[in-house]
Amino acid sequence: MLTVYYSNQLDVLKDLLALLLQKNPPVNPLTSEQILVQSPGMAQWLQLSLAQELDIAAAIDFPLPASFLWKMYCQVLPDVPERSAFNKEAMSWKIILLLDDLIDQPEFSALAGYLAHDNQHIKRYQLASKIADIFDQYLVYRPEWILSWEKGGDLPDITQTHPWQPVLWRELVQKTKQQGQSHWHRANMHQTFNEAMQQKNTTFDLPERIFVFGISALPPHFIESLEALGHKTDIHLLACNPCRYFWGDIQDPHYRNRMMAKKLATCRPDGSAGKTRSAPFLQDGLTDTENGNPLLASIGKLGRDYFNQLFDTTASEIDVFSDNPPHSLLSQIQSDILELKDRTLDNNPPVIPPTDHSVAIHDCHSPLREVEILHDQLLNLFEKHPGLSPKDIVVMLPDVETYTPWIQAVFGQISLSDARWIPFSISDRSAHHEHPVLSGVLQLLNLHNSRFGASDLLTLLEIPALQRKFQLDNPGLEILRQWIEDSGIRWGLSREDQEKFNLPVMKANTWLFGLKRILMGYAMPESAGIYHDILPFEPVQGQEAVLAGYLASFIEALESVQGSLETDRDAQEWTLYINQLLEQFFLPDEDDEYAFKLIRDVLSRLQNSLEDAGYNQPLSHTVLVSYLTEHLTTERNSQRFLAGQVNFCTLMPMRSIPFKVVCLLGMNDGAYPRSIPPAGFDLIARHSKRGDRSRREDDRYLFLEALLSAREKLYISYVGRSISDNSSRAPSVLVSELMDYCQRGYQLKLDLITQHPLQAFSPNNFLQDTSNRLFSYTREWLPAAQRIQQPTVNFLDQPLTPVDQPVSLELHELLRFYRNPCQYFFNHRLKVFFNKDKEELMDSEPFHVDGLPLYDMKRQLLKRLINRKLLTEIKQEFLATGLLPQEAFGDLILNENIQLLQPLADYLQDEMDVSASDVALDLNIHDIQITGWQSQFSHKGLLRYRPSDIKGKDKIAAWIEHLCFCASFPKKSCTTSLVGLDKKKKITDILEFPHLPQDQARQHLVELMKIYLEGLQVPVVFFPETSLAWAVQKKKGDTESAIKAALKTFTGNNFGNNNVQTDSKDLYIQRVYPDLNDVMDAFSTTAERIFNPMLETLEQGK
Repeated sequence: MLTVYYSNQLDVLKDLLALLLQKNPPVNPLTSEQILVQSPGMAQWLQLSLAQELDIAAAIDFPLPASFLWKMYCQVLPDVPERSAFNKEAMSWKIILLLDDLIDQPEFSALAGYLAHDNQHIKRYQLASKIADIFDQYLVYRPEWILSWEKGGDLPDITQTHPWQPVLWRELVQKTKQQGQSHWHRANMHQTFNEAMQQKNTTFDLPERIFVFGISALPPHFIESLEALGHKTDIHLLACNPCRYFWGDIQDPHYRNRMMAKKLATCRPDGSAGKTRSAPFLQDGLTDTENGNPLLASIGKLGRDYFNQLFDTTASEIDVFSDNPPHSLLSQIQSDILELKDRTLDNNPPVIPPTDHSVAIHDCHSPLREVEILHDQLLNLFEKHPGLSPKDIVVMLPDVETYTPWIQAVFGQISLSDARWIPFSISDRSAHHEHPVLSGVLQLLNLHNSRFGASDLLTLLEIPALQRKFQLDNPGLEILRQWIEDSGIRWGLSREDQEKFNLPVMKANTWLFGLKRILMGYAMPESAGIYHDILPFEPVQGQEAVLAGYLASFIEALESVQGSLETDRDAQEWTLYINQLLEQFFLPDEDDEYAFKLIRDVLSRLQNSLEDAGYNQPLSHTVLVSYLTEHLTTERNSQRFLAGQVNFCTLMPMRSIPFKVVCLLGMNDGAYPRSIPPAGFDLIARHSKRGDRSRREDDRYLFLEALLSAREKLYISYVGRSISDNSSRAPSVLVSELMDYCQRGYQLKLDLITQHPLQAFSPNNFLQDTSNRLFSYTREWLPAAQRIQQPTVNFLDQPLTPVDQPVSLELHELLRFYRNPCQYFFNHRLKVFFNKDKEELMDSEPFHVDGLPLYDMKRQLLKRLINRKLLTEIKQEFLATGLLPQEAFGDLILNENIQLLQPLADYLQDEMDVSASDVALDLNIHDIQITGWQSQFSHKGLLRYRPSDIKGKDKIAAWIEHLCFCASFPKKSCTTSLVGLDKKKKITDILEFPHLPQDQARQHLVELMKIYLEGLQVPVVFFPETSLAWAVQKKKGDTESAIKAALKTFTGNNFGNNNVQTDSKDLYIQRVYPDLNDVMDAFSTTAERIFNPMLETLEQGK
């Protein structure tokens, strides 16, 4: 017989199950108990719980309902195969074959239009897969349709818009019979099985008893089959019912209001015009008190339909509800649902004290902040509740994949030895995200349609198994990344790829183009010029050159694969091909074995499905990739669920296992409940009825189950503020309904929502205030928070211990110091280097040149113009770099810059003294020997130039070199020229430093050397461009104007080009002197010490 046990707590049902197992053991001790569950996670929890209750949990099977019912069909009905011939995969391949024969029939005209021009059969495959999925749903939820179609009834009232469906189904059944396969499927087996169970004198080999545990919903014919099984064996169905009373007829108040509004707009008394009927009449006598609990009515539709189906059976019912004394807001809400009470109608609602945090809602600015706040909140819970352990907490999200990087970044950064370490596990991740090899295989198989973008192939090279195969590592990959960018590689293996995309064929920017440059660069310098249309790429030198060979091997392997992907192959041939691909590109370790096994299992499954379907046609590359993508990306790993840690998992059915703390993240409007629009030809969606499944209703009931499964605390967070402008964003409608119920049904002494600041280092998170709901356990953010409140905190409390004064100093080191003293201090004294964020590699050929690449191009162009190279030769060399746009785009840029730079080149040609030799410096200043070489002279002295406007760093560098020359060679007259371009006037800009006496030059160098030594103990407050702006204005005698000029130069124009690099954007200066106002005195003094002598000398030379 069928017995249904109802309880509001899963723990009670678990105890009852343990009692039934213990008190009534099976007659045959060697048989296994059958406990049907909805998910492996529930089976895992139940098995552990039973083991604790019974000391052992052995000889227990936990099948899923569908597989168990098929097993029962096999035992009761004759000739039922272990695997249905009407499984989704087999139906998909059969439907592809049938569509080819049926597509010209009039019923299929709608499909014919869609399948036109389907050369690769990808549309057929995708359509057939969707049709098979919908037919599978019909077998479960509309078996009467299937049986009617098989008897020749087309059900025109249902199929009139899609008359091809009954025709296709009949042909599918006929084809299955022709292949000698079993005609059994869920629809005809269900009817025959139930009839067999009704036969009184017939016995079958069935389990002694069957348990169905904690399943939230079952299709109607599953329930009918369980009821039929109850005639032959004992069925114990243990259902978690949130309410002890019958609630099958309560309605969602929002739905009721819509219906009332519709009636008010249309109904008239006695059918005449006039006033509408009264509200009580419209409610058909149902008063507000009969509405029941509004939360249960709104989000419990799935459970309501399921329990109504159970009530319609002849089962015996046993109630084992457990009273839940309301001691907190959470328990009050759960008690209201249990008692079917609408608390919003209470004239004297309960008071919820401010110390009650059993329901907490957190308003955050981003997913990262959600996870950061969760980490702090969990640490707070562990501190306040010593008995709480990580395994008592579950964190559920609409999509765990989206949050995985943030979870790993926040929870994974804490070391095991840190008291703040929280053990955690992430379940339900897609296999291809956990195993890069899977993504790599799919990417390789998609090379046929790939542009071979630079960033795409770099992503492929980041896969560890592929790196091992081609003898690469991450440091080597960083070098290759720079080579790829600088050698002009953008996309396409070769020029043939450009032809494939119907684009003009260019020589540059392909992988083979860049690879030739890299290999040629190892053989000869770039100065050798173009050789066989190749300009050598000079940075390939020394031991790093071996990387060029590894890259060449990789590109060669890709080229061989690209040409072999277009061939159609049968499943066996594709299996052999992919195994060869794995061997050619990957060298697996233990972590990759699962991925390799999964790929081979999917290929084996494909072969079996094709055999079952009688499909012996070759598969196109596109269809194969679609099949593999579908099966490799949907495979999920849930083995770490309930691993004794804080569980992060996706919100899915039967995750309603009781936990002390249940956390829901990502409860954003639009993100949850999730909604998947049905296919246009899904007849169930057009003709719905009770018991049908809906993703949106499933999610609403999941939220209810999460609410009820929390024993002590329900934690909810959502992105309620824009990270860009702080504008408000609504939470999920389910969260809004919960908040509305709490606000209307209880006297809340504390707002449920906690609004968190944008940054983790907000000072509000570190206030010593017991009433403050904001706090942080991340002590690493405390200095930043203190800095916000105390912006004048010095980077160093006191100068570092003096280092031994250097005996000698290279001139280029001195010049490097004055280019950026802050950076010099970090690099040379602290040995700290700040890396700029990597820019993404470009995946398209250049159409313009700007920023540093433009400056570098101007520098190279000016050098060639000075050397009087022919314009055609110049163009050829620049095109050979791959950095200049092709055709008219490049001509325009090149001609424009030649026109700009030619006057400067003409001037420099006249001024340069090509006969002058380099001179060696050996100069003792302040007991330090300055050494180096000086080159590039004019007839008057040193000559320095740049193909742009003259910057402060250029002036200080030229000034130092001028002083060194004057101090070293007092008998030689030296006028140092600094030549640049005035962009506004488009004319040559010339600065000249007149010759200085040796003593005066040495005096200035001594002062500069003192500042250099100071800069080894503390970052010198000197920023060439900003300091020069100050000095120039101060020289005019106006301090206020000097301050304004300095601040404007330091920060730039906030409303201008944000890409302009100002001193305030320098990573090293930001770290030490973020606000110039804080160090204005030291800044102004240093600027005058360095620049005043230079400015005075320039004045003397005018």
